Amino acid sequence: MSDQAVIDSFYQTVDTFIRLLGPEQVSRSELFFRLSRAAIGANIDYSELQRIVGRITSFGAWYEAWQQSAGHFAHLAEQAEARGHPLTAGEHYLRAALLYHFAQLFTRPEDPRRRTGQQQRVVYYRRACPYLVPPIELVQIPYGELKIPGYLRLPIGHDRPRPVAIMIPGANSVKEELHHWGETLIKRGLATLAVDGPGQGELSVRNGGVPLKLESYHQAVSAMIDYAAGRPELDATHLALWGQSTGGNLVLAAAGRDARPKAVVSLGGGYDFRRKTASTAPADVREEARDLYGLSSFAELASYVQAHGSLQGLIEKIRSPILLIHGGQDGLVAPEEIEEIRRAATAPVELLFYDDGNHSICNRNLEMSSAMADWLADQLA
Repeated sequence: MSDQAVIDSFYQTVDTFIRLLGPEQVSRSELFFRLSRAAIGANIDYSELQRIVGRITSFGAWYEAWQQSAGHFAHLAEQAEARGHPLTAGEHYLRAALLYHFAQLFTRPEDPRRRTGQQQRVVYYRRACPYLVPPIELVQIPYGELKIPGYLRLPIGHDRPRPVAIMIPGANSVKEELHHWGETLIKRGLATLAVDGPGQGELSVRNGGVPLKLESYHQAVSAMIDYAAGRPELDATHLALWGQSTGGNLVLAAAGRDARPKAVVSLGGGYDFRRKTASTAPADVREEARDLYGLSSFAELASYVQAHGSLQGLIEKIRSPILLIHGGQDGLVAPEEIEEIRRAATAPVELLFYDDGNHSICNRNLEMSSAMADWLADQLA
């Protein structure tokens, strides 16, 4: 069966399940989507999530269901802005941005609405930035011929250079989606620099950017560290790398090549992507990874990841403390990958493990995110 036939069959199955069981029940199987991810990432409450879910009657209705709420909050934000209520405007612009993100996230790549949703996510997040407390600064980090887009956020009352966490997203997450995890760090006095690295978000192949190259991504991370070291508001001698999902693998690989980070957090990251590229992995996961790396087939994907995806020989070189966060119900990262990281490490390793946790522990986020933020604040104190 061709790759396209596998993909088409997968989405047809998802559509059938949504029609028969409803989107909430489908999300519980993690076959296609985790509503827990949207609940924490979209900055909405349960009632709004239920309104969205109630509009999803088929896979084809996915985008419109989320877009309707995104447009509603964008309108509320514009009204608040016109009336001189910047705090309300910022909160609603943020919701609009993140709702557009989840609208496009599970829309077929060839659907033009996916590109629209990605653009709207960036537009509305940037409209929120000056109104949030504390505000967010859009930055451009030089890296070869690229300018890496990032959001720098400083804690309130930053009367001295602050420790900073560089935050790197995963295969289909983006810098904007990291906002809620960044909030937990800001509250503990840390600055955050959330980025779309080469191949991610604004710099993805689908957005006219470049492929993510596992063998060279660490060079981009070093450029991010260089940038942080040049900002007087930041204390780059107390700098951490934080990565989610694929980003967890990327920050571990970078820390194995650059000794400057003082702590590393891998949230849902793995050792070698063994589940994500297997023929048993959901087709949307493999499709996302194939496009992320700029490849043309699932066979190329498996070959490329086998050659460049492993952390073998890198974990041993990390000198800073490592925090691994993993769930027993993670369908994308095998538990044995976490054990391989722990066995190979020569630096101190701590593990936050949740038996019933899903990928990135979205279903235990309240307790996980505070524990993660406390650990990181302690390391950078």
